[in-house]
Amino acid sequence: MSLLASLLRVRAAATGHAQPACRLRHLPLSQRPLMMIVLNRTGPTARPLAVMLGTDPYRPQLHTAPPSGNNTSMLASLADTFLTYIDTCHRAGTAPQILVPNTRGVQYLKYLGTDLRLRRTDDQAPHAQAIQRLGHWLTYATGRAEIPGAAALIPLTGLLAMHWITGQSPLEDEDLTTLLAWIDPPRHTATGRDAAAQAETTTPRPLTGPATDADFDNEELVPLFDAHTQAWRQNQDQAPVLEDLHHLLNRRMQPTWDHMWRAYSLLTTIPEAPSTQGRWEHERTAFNEERAYLAQDGRPRPAQDHVIAAARHLARMEHAATTFAAQRAAEDPYTRAELRTTGEAFGGPVTTTQETHTQRGPTGRPRWRPRFTIATQDPVLMEPGQLLANHNHLKARYRICTIQPTQHATLVELEITAGMGTVGRPNHSVLPEAGTHLLFTCAPDHYLRPQFPTRDQTPWTHGGPNTDPSDHDEKQP
Repeated sequence: MSLLASLLRVRAAATGHAQPACRLRHLPLSQRPLMMIVLNRTGPTARPLAVMLGTDPYRPQLHTAPPSGNNTSMLASLADTFLTYIDTCHRAGTAPQILVPNTRGVQYLKYLGTDLRLRRTDDQAPHAQAIQRLGHWLTYATGRAEIPGAAALIPLTGLLAMHWITGQSPLEDEDLTTLLAWIDPPRHTATGRDAAAQAETTTPRPLTGPATDADFDNEELVPLFDAHTQAWRQNQDQAPVLEDLHHLLNRRMQPTWDHMWRAYSLLTTIPEAPSTQGRWEHERTAFNEERAYLAQDGRPRPAQDHVIAAARHLARMEHAATTFAAQRAAEDPYTRAELRTTGEAFGGPVTTTQETHTQRGPTGRPRWRPRFTIATQDPVLMEPGQLLANHNHLKARYRICTIQPTQHATLVELEITAGMGTVGRPNHSVLPEAGTHLLFTCAPDHYLRPQFPTRDQTPWTHGGPNTDPSDHDEKQP
């Protein structure tokens, strides 16, 4: 946690009101998201008890599994609802977006997706392929959720915490009910702190999943499960018990459903950052590529990535994290202020300028590369060669030449490398005058993806081919 975030959390605790942490919303929100609440039953990691989902705030669909026995019927109905949404997004030319209450829901959907997509499909068994396809799309969405700036699957607690800081701990912020109480307290409460305290003591507590409360399990679920088992043993009708279970889960999940739509409405009131539409275009491209993969190949993704695929995925995540952080800093003054406390941004007045400074290019022709020096009181945890951006000139790029700490300030010499025109047609607007106060952050395009070897160039110890002839001979019959 940064110094600024700690200060805002202390201020929220002292005042009882959540503090804004951003001025802009940097993640796109679909006009038709799929809300999804998943409850897991005690025991297996990915054995859902109930799933509430839908795109209409007033008409959620609840799919429940029987307390014991086969849950294929529940998974089939869930797959039908989920895949209908996926197909609707394709026909509308947009991308799907799934919103879940908390980050634990994302992890659970990852386990569920892996379990379903790796199941064997029996062409004779009804719904087998639809259930496997459901697992494929859950795996796709949870994979996108690992990429910073992606918006295919978003935990609402994480997105709310990105824009507001409360007076409770980050762990307590994972509770959607109390987090919303801090951010948007009811009118009859004086502060968000009071509203959160009331929400914590209100019973019964809403079910947000994926795990259920122990008191709920013992006092309400266990009697229904026992009644279902007894009816099955006595060869009696089990439908009344299943209907009671459905009504119970619907009643306890409905408050969370309403909180999710309330959170969505709050987030849509925050102005979008300029780069948000570009991120949504990336989502559309990724979605179309995944559909093309399913149409051309269709095989489920492996349980574990090959070493090169895993390295490329990690590089993509690092590149996305760097780009997302740099774009947020370039667009949002609150983010820039936070980065100044961590040494990832700095600001200060211009002390000297070298307007006529040039360099020889590869062809020998001179290139205009004006330089200037910033005197900053901020910690500078960067190195020479780092590319920087300034929010006043988003197309310009600046390179750190030298960093010189002095007794009173740190002198950072910068060179303009892009956006300043040419020697014959210079753009003097990007060259600051002495005394101008400027703020610099990392450039969004500074991170370069590494080059990875092909499988033939990979050692056998890391998944490449085994080229040892003696080993080949030993394997001959």
